[in-house]
Amino acid sequence: MSYYIGIDVSKQSLKMFDGVNEYEVPNEKSLKTFKKLLKKKYVKEWTYVKLIYEPTSSYSNYLHEFAFKYGLKVYEVNPKKSSNFTKALGNRSKTDSIDAKMLYRFSILLREEDYNVPEIDRITEQLGLYLSSYKIIQKARIMLSNHLKSEEYVKRTDSKFENFIDREVEKFKEMEKSLEKEISSFVERTPSIKEDIENLLSIKGIGIISAVVLLYMFRKYQETNREEITALFGLDPISKDSGFSIHRKKRISKQGNPLPRTILYFPTISATRCNEQIKIFYKRLIKNHKPPKYAIIACMRKLILIAHHIYINKEKYNPLYEEEKNYSFCHWHKP
Repeated sequence: MSYYIGIDVSKQSLKMFDGVNEYEVPNEKSLKTFKKLLKKKYVKEWTYVKLIYEPTSSYSNYLHEFAFKYGLKVYEVNPKKSSNFTKALGNRSKTDSIDAKMLYRFSILLREEDYNVPEIDRITEQLGLYLSSYKIIQKARIMLSNHLKSEEYVKRTDSKFENFIDREVEKFKEMEKSLEKEISSFVERTPSIKEDIENLLSIKGIGIISAVVLLYMFRKYQETNREEITALFGLDPISKDSGFSIHRKKRISKQGNPLPRTILYFPTISATRCNEQIKIFYKRLIKNHKPPKYAIIACMRKLILIAHHIYINKEKYNPLYEEEKNYSFCHWHKP
């Protein structure tokens, strides 16, 4: 027999609803209180309980680890899906209790095969930690730099303030460099990913951070095809055609984790200048009157698919072969 529990995850606690009763336990390491509650309520059948929750940043890590350790099946609800489902239910208020009940009711939309025991790849988790730390440091540096620039325009800064901000910006730059060195060191002492990183780095325009973000996504979502990996980066095109709006332009979905997409933006711009294959592709799009913004997005998608092919086939990037393919393609379509 299967049992379902909707869980709203917060920093301090887990608010739960099982269809009849509400419970609350601390969101603590090992989730000992949660385990006692399940054993008390379901006795020997507690491992048959299926958990439905929305992954909330790092706050859901304890729950993820718990399900992995004891073999509990879970379904992680996409935040946008849960938000839309809440609106469909007519819920105007938002509380932990309401969210737990909403997540429980979400189970009616799911099939048994939608649930699975989560897997934990320690190497992939470490790569994800490096990337999130890098993004925080980079964001803080950019914010300080932009603030200093805005103060210069209104001429309200003095030399002491400017020097202070400059020193802080330099500190963050050093932190970025140190983190890059730490990532490189981690790759060197981890043989299972060293070859993959080296293969990805053979693509012109890809640096150590962008190689890590690509590998992180490929390892986290194994056995994905070209369309699926594009969608996981949020680069799949969507359209809204209704009534007189049929001529609206398509846009990307921006679903999934925005971090990989953000980190890959500048490497893609670099690739349009130094990677011959991407450069030819970009120029062809611009020649066909595509706006530069759309062309960059298309180049990012192409770069991801090239990297995915290299990762799957465990091979290095072969620019001569790729250039020949592009030349043939361009020659065939030449008027």
